[in-house]
Amino acid sequence: YLSGFSQIRQFQTSIPNARRASINVFFQKEAEQSGFPYQLKSNVISKALELGGGSWGVYGLQDQGFSNDVRDVAGQYRVKLYGYNYDELSAWTDTLKNHLLSYRRIKEVIVNSDFSWYKDDYQEFSFSLNKERLAAQGILPGELFNSLRPVFARNIWTSALVVDGENENIMMNSRQSKEYDIWALRHIGRNIGEKMYKLDEVADITKSQAPQEVAKENQQYRLVLQYDYIGSGMQGDKILDRELEAFNKQLPMGYTAEKEAGYWGWNKKDHKQYRLIGLLIIIIFFTTSILFNSLKQPLAVIFIIPVSFIGVFLTFYWFKLNFDQGGFASFILLSGLTINAGIYILHEYNQIRKKRPVLSPINTYLKAWNSKIVPIFLTIISTILGFIPFMVGTQKEAFWFPLAAGTIGGLIMSFIGIFVFLPLFIVKRLR
Repeated sequence: YLSGFSQIRQFQTSIPNARRASINVFFQKEAEQSGFPYQLKSNVISKALELGGGSWGVYGLQDQGFSNDVRDVAGQYRVKLYGYNYDELSAWTDTLKNHLLSYRRIKEVIVNSDFSWYKDDYQEFSFSLNKERLAAQGILPGELFNSLRPVFARNIWTSALVVDGENENIMMNSRQSKEYDIWALRHIGRNIGEKMYKLDEVADITKSQAPQEVAKENQQYRLVLQYDYIGSGMQGDKILDRELEAFNKQLPMGYTAEKEAGYWGWNKKDHKQYRLIGLLIIIIFFTTSILFNSLKQPLAVIFIIPVSFIGVFLTFYWFKLNFDQGGFASFILLSGLTINAGIYILHEYNQIRKKRPVLSPINTYLKAWNSKIVPIFLTIISTILGFIPFMVGTQKEAFWFPLAAGTIGGLIMSFIGIFVFLPLFIVKRLR
């Protein structure tokens, strides 16, 4: 369809996987300034609605995009399970799934081979045996399977023949398999010797999403769980952590279940996110070096940052808070807030020294301190008061409460650092 337009210079097709594909369109220079791109966008939207058969999205230009995606989200809570036997791993996965479904705030748990943002429309029928009913009727699971197989099985290998010098397999399909539906499978009576039974009496048949492929990671089979928790995010995390702790104690050797973060950029086992703090400090160093025209003065300002971090650690330790992405965000926020006071004082210090070079470093610093301490103090107090609403109430949000607590503790400690450590570094270095 797109190749029929001469105004299109090039279009690139990208197919990263079987579930997603995209086409990027590039126009001729003459067509870029005309109304053709908007006309083509409208035509592509109409073509997408005409084709159907999937979720379409058309984006670009200055107006709004188009999307007919109506898929449900798979779930923000994620669990990975690993094991060396796929059938046993699948059984343990169902056990954990049933444990999670026992909570009224968890309505659906999805089992798949890999995480996805949206629910997959692929479903399979599965049945679980009622062991008590089987024992009461004296039926073994193998006998039950052998009685069902001739009726519903397909592609049963029987033998092989040599035809024209080539080996041909002989496969058999049950004629009744095309006539029987799920209702017939559950309710039509069958015999095992002299025993009469209905499958609905000895097994439960359910239709649910199932993995479409067998996935392995580090020579281990992998299955994943996804679900949503209706309620507080902190409470949902506590429930999952408690269930995984108890579940891992039951797992045999070689099987593990671990929580997977459902948000970008945070993994407790992978501390790469802390490199952002180092990058931020480097940016601050070069920026303040240009401002002060010095490589030594920025070190006095940067030293206040780890002093403020001490306040964050003490806050989380004393109040027994969970250090997660909220605590990490407080590090980033404090790195920018705490240096402001040092920059104000040090900049004023340099200005006074230029105007009155005969003053001693101590008197110069005291004048700079007296000039800037009031706005610095008011800035710290106003910032602390601004974060207090996030800490009020019985509902402690998983992100905002640690962010507010860490920032307040860090700002209080930064004021101590400005009052005690900053003059020691500035006066000693510049004497």
